[in-house]
Amino acid sequence: MADTTGQITHFNPAFLRMYELTASAVNGHYRELPISGLADLVIRTQSHPGEVFSAEVALTKERIGQAVATAIFKKTADPEPAACFGSALLIRDITAEKEIDQMKTDFISTVSHELRTPLTSVLGFASIIQEKLETDVFPMISTEDRKLQKTIKRVADNLNIIVSEAERLTSLINDVLDIAKMEAGKVEWQMQPIDPSELLDWATNSTAGLFETNGLQLVCEIEPGLPQIIGDRNRLLQVLINLISNAVKFTESGCVTCRVKQGSDGVCISVIDTGIGIAPEDQPKVFEKFRQVGDTLTDKPKGTGLGLPICKQIVDHHGGRIWVESEPGKGSIFSFIIPTYACDPKTTANLNLDTLVKQLKEHVITKNAVLNHNRKTILVVDDDANIRELLRQQLENEGYNVREGKDGMDAIHQIKTARPDLILLDVMMPQINGFDVAAVLKNDPQTADIPIIILSIIENKERGYHIGIDRYLTKPIDTEKLLNEIGSLLYQGTSSKKVLVVDKNASALKTLSDVLQTQGYSVIEASDPQECIYKALLAKPDMIIIDSIFSQEADLVKTLRFEKELENVFFIMLSEQ
Repeated sequence: MADTTGQITHFNPAFLRMYELTASAVNGHYRELPISGLADLVIRTQSHPGEVFSAEVALTKERIGQAVATAIFKKTADPEPAACFGSALLIRDITAEKEIDQMKTDFISTVSHELRTPLTSVLGFASIIQEKLETDVFPMISTEDRKLQKTIKRVADNLNIIVSEAERLTSLINDVLDIAKMEAGKVEWQMQPIDPSELLDWATNSTAGLFETNGLQLVCEIEPGLPQIIGDRNRLLQVLINLISNAVKFTESGCVTCRVKQGSDGVCISVIDTGIGIAPEDQPKVFEKFRQVGDTLTDKPKGTGLGLPICKQIVDHHGGRIWVESEPGKGSIFSFIIPTYACDPKTTANLNLDTLVKQLKEHVITKNAVLNHNRKTILVVDDDANIRELLRQQLENEGYNVREGKDGMDAIHQIKTARPDLILLDVMMPQINGFDVAAVLKNDPQTADIPIIILSIIENKERGYHIGIDRYLTKPIDTEKLLNEIGSLLYQGTSSKKVLVVDKNASALKTLSDVLQTQGYSVIEASDPQECIYKALLAKPDMIIIDSIFSQEADLVKTLRFEKELENVFFIMLSEQ
């Protein structure tokens, strides 16, 4: 314990043992303690005396502690607020708990990964059957027979159930893997300025179907003039969609309100429902992993119990906080605060490169172009025969020749014997794993230019891209995405597309060039309007990506549009707004 001046007034023997300190070393100011993290907690209790703060702290001998701090008050008969006379810290050794928790997370992560392989087959083959029946079988069956009509409808409905349930299972598995990745620090965060009202628009559009299905009303309340927040758009969207989905799930009638307003520490987003509410004793549990409030025998679990813990981890990473206010029978309010974005005029605006690349693909790559050439050969390498058969059917439907490799050694032998146009490669295989196969191929001049797409139940994109693979997709397979990536890789090999990038900021220019080159584009750079016009006339690019300020200054777009052979060039404007 420390008083308001910061002097340590009390400590117990356990504290000395945890940090291997002597009593004389603790007689002084708390800032003088050779312990990181504790001083920050004490400071926070003094600035927010009514709150409790916690943090993990390092103990000696590589052990881990959980520190909880709060201000302490004198009890008085006076009706005036009690006077604060110091801060109290409780530190508990949680090393064993962390180890057990990690073992549990590792086990569940491993099981979840293993579930992805059979799930890929179930979802993939069900989708193929569904498509074949709808396009080739059902249209040929006489629809005059009412009994036959009923059977067709039942088969179609049953397949829809299989596909939707497989997708739901995929979502549950992804939740488990999400929490494991966050705890291991393996999440790639894409931080950028975000308009809070846009975030709400995206989330409400994504969940509109839930409100229609459940007959609930959605109310949006947005305070005008809100500043931008800084964060990972997709992850914050995940938080908001999760909160809205939960609100709908536990609300039988009434409405769900999404409120966005300026808070003292940032922008506060609240999701308010008129549902069943949460008992006071259960409220601290809702952000704990694998915990769901309610009676386990009478209340059917509605997920993994990881949605809110994932939300908490995402919000914590953004330097914000998330909490719940609720009363049984009267509904709940889940709120989170994200710090605002402090704009620095010296820094260039973050680019949403995913969106940019998507636009590029839409305008300069067409999958059908591949099919106009000779049939391309794709080698599918996977030790699971069912996955190979699934991919064979999906690819042959698109007009590709398909060869199969049962493991890494078989694949290398086949590639040396007869070179394919593209390789789909699993990672977890006997004898030699997919990463090592890719490394062998990318380090051989004879095979280095063959595009490789990794399809795996495990996600380690960093290692894959370091080796030099071209794309990394996880199972279960998103067929549409896979076919688009195959089309883009095969097409870029037969007709390299040229993109002219125009930006006065050298850093932004390099970032754009690097990303576009890794996507297979030939990139030309220009840093001012005059250079842009000169290089455009010389190189005749397929697309020009240009800073909107340049476009306004020199009216570049209009100028280039009138030049011969540039009339149909596609322009993308980059704006800092």
